[in-house]
Amino acid sequence: MKHGLKVVEDAAHALPTTYKGKLIGTFDSDATVYSFYVTKTIATGEGGMVVTRNKKVSERCRVMRLHGIDRDVFNRYSSKKPSWHYEIIAPGFKYNMTDIAASLGIQQLKKARAFQKRRSEMSAYYDRVFGDLPVVLPPKAPEGDIHAWHLYVLRLSDKAPVSRDRFIEMMAEKGIGCSVHFIPLHIQPYWRDTYNLKPQDFPNALHLFERAVSLPLYTKMSEKDLKRVVEAVRNILG
Repeated sequence: MKHGLKVVEDAAHALPTTYKGKLIGTFDSDATVYSFYVTKTIATGEGGMVVTRNKKVSERCRVMRLHGIDRDVFNRYSSKKPSWHYEIIAPGFKYNMTDIAASLGIQQLKKARAFQKRRSEMSAYYDRVFGDLPVVLPPKAPEGDIHAWHLYVLRLSDKAPVSRDRFIEMMAEKGIGCSVHFIPLHIQPYWRDTYNLKPQDFPNALHLFERAVSLPLYTKMSEKDLKRVVEAVRNILG
């Protein structure tokens, strides 16, 4: 990479996003990291995946994911060395994915495009029906590329009749859960207190945070579910 820097892509929410026709994770970065937590675009319940073209990075990840042991379980039982023998060559962690989770992931991966298609359809519907409200709609993917639509985040404008927090409360009163993605780090206690930060130190992040709200978006949503969300949003903001 230019200047000798190492680049690790955080693609936790991105699968199967493309940029300039290429799938995220196939660029020239040193590694790309995906999350398969239950709320992500494909899920294994917990866990994730690292992809890399760099053999040294790959080997290091394999060692560090399981206590720093030099061979994984399959290698131990297929090696010419006695199966009980292993060596700890680094201060590793317990980060290996379970076989059951991996089997779920293999099946989920086959459905990734179908999941994205459904999320895209729901997001397009939201865009159509919210266009006249006092909100800023989410950005779209460039022409010819794919947006993962992991989240659908509305930004309430200054003309909205209620605050973001009140909007979430009113949606909850209607039995519809919303969330906020994400809370800026500089107002989280650790960074705030460690570095003596104030909310106003990052005014743009604060401004966006105070107005952002994530609406329900998941592949099992029915048309009835979608219309219920839309009716509630329009009732509050219309």
